[in-house]
Amino acid sequence: MKNKIKLLCLSFLLSFVSLSYVQAHALYIDTEGSGKLNTKQDVKVYYSEFEDRTNEQISDWYSDVAKFELWLIAPNGKKSKLKTSAQSDHFVAAFTPKKEGVYRLEIHHTAKDPADGTAYQFNAFAQVLIGKSSPVPPVGPNAIGLALIEESVSLKKQPAKIFKTYLNGDIKGDVSVTVFLPSGKEQKVKSNGKGELKINFDEEGIYFIEATTYNKGEAGKTKTTAYQSIWRCATQKISM
Repeated sequence: MKNKIKLLCLSFLLSFVSLSYVQAHALYIDTEGSGKLNTKQDVKVYYSEFEDRTNEQISDWYSDVAKFELWLIAPNGKKSKLKTSAQSDHFVAAFTPKKEGVYRLEIHHTAKDPADGTAYQFNAFAQVLIGKSSPVPPVGPNAIGLALIEESVSLKKQPAKIFKTYLNGDIKGDVSVTVFLPSGKEQKVKSNGKGELKINFDEEGIYFIEATTYNKGEAGKTKTTAYQSIWRCATQKISM
């Protein structure tokens, strides 16, 4: 009997550790925030723990997260898939902008293996400004997953930026967002009823922004397995 109890406790502990590990990691897109017409723009994709800024080796990425697809949204809304190549701890890609405006890079990937009935969806975003300040491409009604979108992009240094949160193409308010500051500190904020949130950039360096939601009663199926709940994240890396 004691052995059974020990096994149950060990199973619970391992399950808790596994869930904590998955929720502590996220995909993010790394690229320069501006570029030039007809000049190659390099892009990298990492799977990271933002608290200690550790990038995982691809061989250690959760489930099939390494099989993500990277999409480019042009200023006119045209969507195209970018080819990615694996390195040791990240993937590389590139595109060449042909028009001025804001290009948005996107990833939406639900891992095929749920953990204890919970599916894990990883979303990541980045904006690239070509030319003058411009609004970002709109989020379409057929968009997938949780989105964290910068409202407008400028070459000027901005002490604060406005972001919006979306879920499956619709504005989603009351979304919890964690801002990981260059100093190592964290800030917790939430989007308002219009999906808007303001983030101050008082420190110089690299910020990681992560929005998360958890829907306990949202059942579905990944590519292979049924689930009873789903956890979503959406990330941005911002350099100041």
